[in-house]
Amino acid sequence: MSYPCLKINLKGIEKNCRLINGRCTSSGISVVGVSKCLLGDTRITEIFKKCGIDILGDSRLENLQKLRFHFGISQELILLRTPMISEAGNVVSVCQTSTNTQIETVMALSEAALRAGRVHGIIIMVETDDRREGILPGQVLPFCRQVLENCPGVVISGLGTNARCISEKHPEPGSIKMLLDLKEEIERELPVKIGIISGGNSSSLGLVFNNLMPEGVNQIRIGEAILLGHETAEYKPIEGACTDAFVLEAEVIEVKKNNESVSGIIAALGIQDCGYQNIECMDPGLKTINQSSDHTVIAAADNVISEDESALNKFKTGDIITFKLNYFGILASMTSPFVKKQYLV
Repeated sequence: MSYPCLKINLKGIEKNCRLINGRCTSSGISVVGVSKCLLGDTRITEIFKKCGIDILGDSRLENLQKLRFHFGISQELILLRTPMISEAGNVVSVCQTSTNTQIETVMALSEAALRAGRVHGIIIMVETDDRREGILPGQVLPFCRQVLENCPGVVISGLGTNARCISEKHPEPGSIKMLLDLKEEIERELPVKIGIISGGNSSSLGLVFNNLMPEGVNQIRIGEAILLGHETAEYKPIEGACTDAFVLEAEVIEVKKNNESVSGIIAALGIQDCGYQNIECMDPGLKTINQSSDHTVIAAADNVISEDESALNKFKTGDIITFKLNYFGILASMTSPFVKKQYLV
């Protein structure tokens, strides 16, 4: 085995997929499987598909190109980050749909679609206080009118929103219902049929599980909840879900001793592998305290009373330390070429 190594429990991911997708579909909500922290990993996205998740979404076009090559031309793909104008041609060739907020970008997508003899779908993202992407609710109808008048290569497929991506604001039924009100207004004023109401991400799962999601929302974009088994409003574990489908292992390369007791250990794991703020020692007697590009410094946890009982004493050079990761830890580990991946089936 080579280290550092990310161990990926495929059965745990499958368990989460089935649990979350089953609950959402029973509420009439289709799940978009979000793969943006997986570097387009086809072993994991195959599980999404196996569990009935038909649509895949990613924020990076390179990842979507990998998924397109693997799953073929019929696979429905959504670009989840507002496209760059410079990539409009590639967006149209790779994805059926993209999320959008800028009329200049939509015009570029329209031109690219017309050149390719295609029609590209857009989901208009609406700002509901997340402070990420989105146009203000009052701007949505004029935006749709501009699209209809100036973008013949584009069709308005739906409306969407985000929550808990940047701000601390939790998703609320009232904010999401705003999308349904906008849909009604647009369909009343314009010759448009809004097919998709995309009601958020893993932070909106609590609304689904507690039957609080407004009726009419028919899509939700889920990544973190599937991979880590928790929702992202309160970060509470989902009952029955697997919360350790990803663990990171690193090898001890130095043991620091104070007389006979170990005062600290260094693991061969650096910032270019995974930042220490995004990992947690699974041994409760240990904690990460600092990091360089190539090393992670580990000390005894704060609750250790004396050096004699320190969990550090059981480690020697060559031993393995195991870490639990948060979402950004998975993102870093999956995208680092220095972290080996081992799939557990």
